[in-house]
Amino acid sequence: MKRLLGLGTLGLAMSLMAVGCNKDVKTAERLAELEKRVEQLEKRPALPTRQMPQEQTAAYQIPAGNSHVLGSKDAAVSVVIFSDYQCPFCATTDPLLQEVAKDESLKGKVNVVFKHFPLSFHTNAKPASKAALAAGEQGNDKFWAMSAKLYENQKDLTAENFDKWAKEIGLNTTKFKADLKNNDNKYEEMIKADMELGIKEAKVRGTPSIFVGGWELKERSVDGIKELIKDKKLL
Repeated sequence: MKRLLGLGTLGLAMSLMAVGCNKDVKTAERLAELEKRVEQLEKRPALPTRQMPQEQTAAYQIPAGNSHVLGSKDAAVSVVIFSDYQCPFCATTDPLLQEVAKDESLKGKVNVVFKHFPLSFHTNAKPASKAALAAGEQGNDKFWAMSAKLYENQKDLTAENFDKWAKEIGLNTTKFKADLKNNDNKYEEMIKADMELGIKEAKVRGTPSIFVGGWELKERSVDGIKELIKDKKLL
């Protein structure tokens, strides 16, 4: 009996040793694999360091051109926005632009200029821009009225709703539909021109991007605009 127990104990000990050895082997294999991965990572080329945007040292030249203007076209200072109708941040910025146009101390001195900048991943943004431009064929006020509808209904930017909103803001819907169809290439070029202007002249990379007299607006408020005008001596 003792002999059997002895053999059993010996067998258990050997089994435990085997398990321990197996663990050691597995641990060694894992360490070797980790070392191999570290070597591979070290051989990879270093990622380029992200450059901080350069401080603006001069006003960007952003002409109004044929863009729609809110306020006096002869105003000394323009608040230019590059906007995307499907961008939620642009929608929250729109009331600011309306405030600028209504502000008594800025009236006649400052206007708002709209530039189209539909981002590629917002698939409904460009059609919305074209709807706004088609509305604008019937008056500058109709452009801004359609813009308000587009911002308010960003989740429902469809051709059917464009027609619906055109009727709601008092457009001749037959002309609106005809302009959308017949002027598609024209609107395409207008949007392209706005985007190229933004990228080349003002380093626009996202929306909304706002510039006051060519200077980027960082404090997005009426007071921020007034402070920038004062700081840069724009008036």
